[in-house]
Amino acid sequence: MTNTLPTPNPASAGAAVPRPAILIATGFGLGLVPRAPGTAGSLGAVVLFVPLLLGLENPFVQLTYVIMIMFIALMALWAAEQALPHWTTKDPQSVVIDEILGQFLTYGGLVLAAALGRAAGSLRAAGVLLLMGFVLFRVFDVFKPYPIRQCERLPGASGVLLDDTLAGLYAGAILTLLAWSGWLN
Repeated sequence: MTNTLPTPNPASAGAAVPRPAILIATGFGLGLVPRAPGTAGSLGAVVLFVPLLLGLENPFVQLTYVIMIMFIALMALWAAEQALPHWTTKDPQSVVIDEILGQFLTYGGLVLAAALGRAAGSLRAAGVLLLMGFVLFRVFDVFKPYPIRQCERLPGASGVLLDDTLAGLYAGAILTLLAWSGWLN
């Protein structure tokens, strides 16, 4: 499957898709990479999270994370609803805003740990947690344990977003346990 802008869906012929919806749905082009667009979207989220990771003990940074999650979730829902009718598949690979949201949710445990004074002890430990969060999210996103796969079957944007949201929450729970236990320090 090539990852280009939407293949016009005959059912949506004549309907104009808002250009911002396509840009957001494809993660500003990350979903258009020829191979592993979901991984590209996840890596984009990791890059966006790095500046937050460096200041997680700051309450302002923690609030910024919460606001970013809400903003990404709202934008993902809007963009997916607007853009999905213009692709011919139910969950196109080019739509990676769901991976960006899921990857960001994965790091919620790190934010919580920092808020409670259990942040990673060193920059190296923070890097290991960042990498572990990426790997955990991709594993849950690819293998889709129960009920993630079932959520993927929901119609429209809810099916596109909910499976990655759950994958992010599953990965985040494990990452939180690893961060709190100090196992990765």
